[in-house]
Amino acid sequence: MGSQDGVEEMTRREGITKTKFISLTGPGMAITRRDVFRRWVDRSFWILALFVLLLVADVKSSADSQLCEPCGPQGPPGPRGPPGLLGLAGPPGVTGPRSIPGVPGAVEKCPCLPQSAFSVKLSGPLPGPSQPIVFQEVLYNHQGHLDLATGVFTCSVHGVYHFGFDIELFQHAMKLGLMKNGTQVLEKEAQAKDNYRHVSGNVILQLTMGDRVWLESKLDTAESEKGLIESMFFGYLLYGNYTG
Repeated sequence: MGSQDGVEEMTRREGITKTKFISLTGPGMAITRRDVFRRWVDRSFWILALFVLLLVADVKSSADSQLCEPCGPQGPPGPRGPPGLLGLAGPPGVTGPRSIPGVPGAVEKCPCLPQSAFSVKLSGPLPGPSQPIVFQEVLYNHQGHLDLATGVFTCSVHGVYHFGFDIELFQHAMKLGLMKNGTQVLEKEAQAKDNYRHVSGNVILQLTMGDRVWLESKLDTAESEKGLIESMFFGYLLYGNYTG
């Protein structure tokens, strides 16, 4: 066998089976089946014997290593390892019970802001020039800062104020001046012949205690008495306690 190639030929003679291997490179050689079997048994025996020896050696080596390992005292803990990665956020927890209400806080009353306002009305002719207009109808003057007898507003609260007037004319001429302490700060002039005309004026003033504001006509009495006229004068504090 080995490098030989053969063709197996089976023949049966007198009830006995024989196998012949005919060499392709030389004269044929006849080998009985008993010889083949004997050679196979010999090889199998040596293979089995080698396997048993290797298995026994491995078991003995494992047992010796377990017997020879000394079992000493436990060593100290090693250094702490680096922290791991941050884990995922967990689901929100269950809502806790409602706590007891706290003690009510102290109620502090806010100081009242200073107030100053007025609104007056006049239906009819205007008085003579260079004198305050006295209004007949009071729409608002709760603080009494406008003197109804003289038509003059006197400042009682330091601050910034808004003053204004509205005039409705018909067949009438007018010229008005808004005065502060005798000085004109705003002037309006208009004339209405055969129709109605509306005139208005507004101004922002900074006042201190005792300052006086009023509205006066700049036309003579004869001119002021012509036609119909309706006038309204008002003012109010925007913000107080001005110290600038």
